[in-house]
Parts: sequence; C-alpha cells; structure tokens
Amino acid sequence: MFKKAFFIPILTTFIVGEEAISMQQEARGPVYRNEKFGYTVSYPDHWFTSRLQYANEFEIRNYVSEDPQVPARNRALVRIVDKVNESAEVTDRFLDSLVVGQNTPKQEHQTLAIDGHRAVRVRGKLVYPTGSSIDTPTFYLAISTYIADEKHMISLEASAPVDVDESVIQEIIKIEESVKFDKGG
Repeated sequence: MFKKAFFIPILTTFIVGEEAISMQQEARGPVYRNEKFGYTVSYPDHWFTSRLQYANEFEIRNYVSEDPQVPARNRALVRIVDKVNESAEVTDRFLDSLVVGQNTPKQEHQTLAIDGHRAVRVRGKLVYPTGSSIDTPTFYLAISTYIADEKHMISLEASAPVDVDESVIQEIIKIEESVKFDKGG
C-alpha cells in the first residue's frame, strides 16, 4: 500500500508591541518566523522558546530552567535580535568593522553567506563578572552571526559555557545558518 508523506503545521502567534511573531512547528522541527522582517530560523525540537518577550528579540534555549535534564556545561541559548540601521551602508560598515578584527586565540572572525545574504560570524570567549570581589568571573563561549538584509540586520547571539560539548556548538551553528528570507519581499 502506498503511503503519502505529509505534515500538520501547528501555528502559534505572539503579539509583541505592533509586531506579530509566529512560530510554526512542522515535521522538520520548530521554526521561528518573523513576519515583520520576513525571515525564519529553524531550531532542533529539543530546544525551547524562552518565556521572556522583547519587542526586537527572541530567545531559544536547549534547556528549561526548572528541568535539570541538560547538564550545566551544555546549557546554551541563542538570542535572535533585529536591528534597523539608517541605511544599508551603515549595516555594511558594521559588518566591515567585524571583518577587520584580527583572528586571535581568543576571537575568530569568519565571512559567509546565509541564504544569499552577507554575514559575519564572530566566535570567542566572554567573561561575565559575578559582582563579588571574592568570586571568580565566569567565562562563556560566544558565537554571534550577523546577517545583512539591506538596512535591517539580524544578529544571532549564542552563549554557552566554555567547556560545552562540540555537538552543542554544531547545533548553535546550524541554527545560525538556518535563516531563510522570504523571496521577493
């Protein structure tokens, strides 16, 4: 007997300010859809949306705060931030400033194209002071990808502990490279 393959979309819409943001889950996994700027970001089905709501930012995590299923060293998050610059030239100048940064053992820069759009990835270590003079500051791995779309720029800003498993790093990179823009708009 011949079986047809099909999926059932589940659509949920959040209203944040005047912007409608949709998330659609299909057989391939969850998808964050930004209606205002016309793009999507796919992420694995074992990642979760944050409960925090922002006008220009959306956050996904590979853990839920109350659930200890993911070891602390493998907890990661990706913030998807929209910024509208004065012009496409301003966006290009920002990406140019990232590219001129020298690769060092602490930070590397990579130029790429994501869905036909110019992008720059910056990877390095961040330090977050604890606020206490006794405590040792906490170091995190930061992987940020900035994608130009005319004067609009999407930044996907990921952070995880420095000793995170390579598999989590690969998931972050896959999420950041999953951005798809609506065609013709």
